[in-house]
Amino acid sequence: MQTTPHVRCHVVGAAGLQGSVPQLAAGDLLIAADAGWLALQAVGLVPDLVVGDFDSAIAPTDIPIERLNPIKDETDLYAALRMGRQKGYRHFVLYGALGGSWGHSTANLQILAGLVNEGFGATILAENVRVTAVHNGTLTLDKAHGTRVSVLAFGGKAEGVTLAGFRYPLNSDTLTPNFPLGVSNHIVTDIACVAVTEGTLLVFQENENK
Repeated sequence: MQTTPHVRCHVVGAAGLQGSVPQLAAGDLLIAADAGWLALQAVGLVPDLVVGDFDSAIAPTDIPIERLNPIKDETDLYAALRMGRQKGYRHFVLYGALGGSWGHSTANLQILAGLVNEGFGATILAENVRVTAVHNGTLTLDKAHGTRVSVLAFGGKAEGVTLAGFRYPLNSDTLTPNFPLGVSNHIVTDIACVAVTEGTLLVFQENENK
């Protein structure tokens, strides 16, 4: 399948929508990972596919499913993303990826960073927070999505880090995973910019008005 650049694959995990309902456009794909289909059902949305071993919910009977062996190396969410990639999608929005177990939440941050490192677009939407990542590149942030931002090195040191449009700017600095220098910054312009020359940054944008 060939997809156009603007279409997205939305994947809903077992932790639910957490206040963010998928806004679907023509050509988008909606996949539920295991119990994620129940969260979609609650807001009147039907996924195109449900993927899982169904250890946290009964499988639906009227929606296409991909049943996974419960003895597996990948999580249900990862399997759902893999299927979206196989269908040709390159931009992913993840829901229900944070707020469950600490282990799964951290694993989903790893998945997010891994997607971006491989050249895919990826965003996690959770309760009052939008998590993105940037690898050897530049990311623009819209103030409308939240003014408090934490920028953290992930998987190793990040070099040439520049933060423009922030209360505490950086200019070609180095961030490391061992010291959270970029935590709890604030956007002071309508559009802010996060850039990194070498390495990966996780970017947490929080809405303080909710």
